Amino acid sequence: MNNREKKGEEFLRKFPKFRKWIVECKMCHKRGYRLDLPSKITAVDGSLEMYFIKKYFDPLSLDENKICECCSKILKRVK
Repeated sequence: MNNREKKGEEFLRKFPKFRKWIVECKMCHKRGYRLDLPSKITAVDGSLEMYFIKKYFDPLSLDENKICECCSKILKRVK
């Protein structure tokens, strides 16, 4: 786990309500934020937390099977 991932996990431990915006590939376990992450959630939460989510995680698109694009391509080649 690199430093960015550690800081991301530390952030999620401090603010577990933001964990709902994080997704994980079922195959490679890469984690990232959902593509529908708003710039602000509410006035109470503010946009500072969104800044840190985007700082520590990359956007991650998953298919209907919760598999990232890279793993999906590999699976198609194997079949």
